Amino acid sequence: MKEINLFGIYFAPFVGFIFWAMVIYFPVRLVLDRIEIQKWVWHRPLFDTAVFVIIISLIGLWF
Repeated sequence: MKEINLFGIYFAPFVGFIFWAMVIYFPVRLVLDRIEIQKWVWHRPLFDTAVFVIIISLIGLWF
């Protein structure tokens, strides 16, 4: 993996992982809201964080 060069500023590849995870996470969250996942989840912010970490991990494994 190489650094991401954005107008002369170098970013770690993890920044790109976070960006793509956010792009994927927001539609996933909309779907989870539509099926009313909060009825089955004890702590919604903790669940959301766990889903986001899972998405980042999958992106990291993919690259």
